Amino acid sequence: MNIKIKRTSLWILVMLIMTSVLVACKPSAPVEPTLDPNVIFTQAAETVAAQLTRTALSQPTATNTALPSPTITPTIQLPTATTASDSTSTTPVVTSAAGSTPNPNKMAFVTDVTIPDGQVIPPGSKFVKTWRLKNTGTTTWTANYRVRLWAGNSYGAPTSFLLAQEVKPNTEVDISIEFTAPSQSGEYISHWILSDDQEANFGNTFYVNFVVGVPASSTATQTAPTATITPTEAVATP
Repeated sequence: MNIKIKRTSLWILVMLIMTSVLVACKPSAPVEPTLDPNVIFTQAAETVAAQLTRTALSQPTATNTALPSPTITPTIQLPTATTASDSTSTTPVVTSAAGSTPNPNKMAFVTDVTIPDGQVIPPGSKFVKTWRLKNTGTTTWTANYRVRLWAGNSYGAPTSFLLAQEVKPNTEVDISIEFTAPSQSGEYISHWILSDDQEANFGNTFYVNFVVGVPASSTATQTAPTATITPTEAVATP
């Protein structure tokens, strides 16, 4: 009787132990974590920012290309051809023997002594043109200085001849040349200039300007002007 009870009790004990083991080995239900709303918002914002960054990187970036600077082409002023003036104030032609230093000689035109501009001369006739010039420099013109044709025709006169006299500074001299008028009617001009003993031209050119044709009146056309001296009476001061 006791042995039977012991066996029954042992069996119950074994069953209880097995039941406990099975209960202990059964997996428990998972516990869901509680989510923080701030964490969810932050994660969403980070996700959107990351998406925008990927979109921006996937698009091409515009490159600013510098426009070329405008090129300014300089305008070259071409020289204009000019004709030598026929007036007595022709631009001085100053040269020097060395070709590097200015000519120290200076000259100024004073007046036409004979044959004013436009004087009518009979065809083929001879006439003498006289100019009055002044030495305005600091050098003395020697007898070896020359009068030379500068432009135009010499009209029968030599193209170069010696001055044949000295002209000191600040003094005047009359220079005369005999010309022969052409036979054909028209207006004519001839330019002349001075040169020093080194054949260097200096000063302004001086010229003769005349017209070939029959005079409109019987008055002589080549009479040189005569200086008229008018006496003056001194009045005594009381």
